[in-house]
Amino acid sequence: MKNTIKKYFIITCSLLALNACKLEEVIDPNFPSVGSVVTNASKSQLNNLAVGQVSIARNGLATYLQVTGTIGKELFNFNTTESRWMTELNGLRPIDNSAFYNGATTGFGLPIRQANIIITSVDNTNSVTAAEKNAYKGLANTFKGLAYLYQLNVQYKNGVRLDVTDPFKPSKPASYEESLKAIAGFLDEGATQLDGAGTSFPFPMPSGFAGFDTPSSFKRFNRAIALRIAIYQQDWAKAETLLSQTFFSESGSLTAGPRHTFSPSAPDFANPLINTSSVRIVAVEKLVTDAEAGDKRLDKLTTLSPALSYTSGLTYSSRYLFNIYATGTTPVPIIRNEELVLIAAEIAAQRGRTTDAVKFINIVRTAAGLPNYSGATTRDALINAILKERLYSLWYEGHRWIDMRRYDKISEIHLPVAGMKVLLQLERPVQEVNWDNSNP
Repeated sequence: MKNTIKKYFIITCSLLALNACKLEEVIDPNFPSVGSVVTNASKSQLNNLAVGQVSIARNGLATYLQVTGTIGKELFNFNTTESRWMTELNGLRPIDNSAFYNGATTGFGLPIRQANIIITSVDNTNSVTAAEKNAYKGLANTFKGLAYLYQLNVQYKNGVRLDVTDPFKPSKPASYEESLKAIAGFLDEGATQLDGAGTSFPFPMPSGFAGFDTPSSFKRFNRAIALRIAIYQQDWAKAETLLSQTFFSESGSLTAGPRHTFSPSAPDFANPLINTSSVRIVAVEKLVTDAEAGDKRLDKLTTLSPALSYTSGLTYSSRYLFNIYATGTTPVPIIRNEELVLIAAEIAAQRGRTTDAVKFINIVRTAAGLPNYSGATTRDALINAILKERLYSLWYEGHRWIDMRRYDKISEIHLPVAGMKVLLQLERPVQEVNWDNSNP
């Protein structure tokens, strides 16, 4: 990320004593400094923790986006050193709950742990004002909710452990529905805290949060993540209320929204989503050939000749290489106005306001260089149209698999190779299984 993140990165790393997803009971003598912040932390220490919270929110991001994209058959990872991207994640071999792709779950354990450390530290200090306390806690609960939502999206019916404040006494995994409700609760608590946080943050925010770097503007980001949960819950009335509290804009830039930023210079790290000589992220060819002529969203791809081919465990070729993340400093969006516009269309369709649904669909289609929507305006037809626009608008942003699953349309996902399957969820990570076996 930018200099702000670099400044605090090393200090932050020293404060991360425990990973919420690594549950083996051990005593780690190398990270003694958590104890120094959970009792009367200074403002400087709290700032370090806050900046670190934003930094480690990027943990697991690359694995998450590539795992969800692969399972949803919107992209493939032509990885020359690891065939499991193409075989196990596509149902051609059994899933291994100790494999690298479990980082799509475990990679978000540290952001949750960091948030819990911040909340405990703020509750046990007198070095900052009440408004400043709300600022730190509002930031922590927002990123805690986001990290939990990523975990739940890949664990689905397995649910998640909602209380890991004491990592040696974690709660049992809750159901999917209970998990969604609790994650919404974390975000709601954060929103209330942001309301009481004054007009400015006591800590610096990175450049990717320009426009979302005060308590009131950051709350709009918080409400946008809560909006995602509301549509997963199919609570359309709540979703409509939340939409007005986000940064949704009919006339604003579709790319507007907070972004993760990166820097190749130590102690930060480069964008982990860039293509390399051994990792090539390609589009599933049928999605390209099914796209409407002139769709500008295909600019996310570079057409190759000859096509790239993959032959380890299966054979598949694609001429289309994703070019979204071109350099080590290319930012990664967390949530964009384009997603909010399409959520507005989905809410309108679900609540029977067909004119509004078509209007919002056309905002996105116009930006993509396409003619206005001219299809049927039944609820089902509009939802199908919205899902199609979400596929191309949010391509490689981690939504296709979840979208098709929440509408019971997994069976409609195209399988590019005979024998492929679409998984409903990842297995619970081996650390979690071992913990429960030892602690029934």
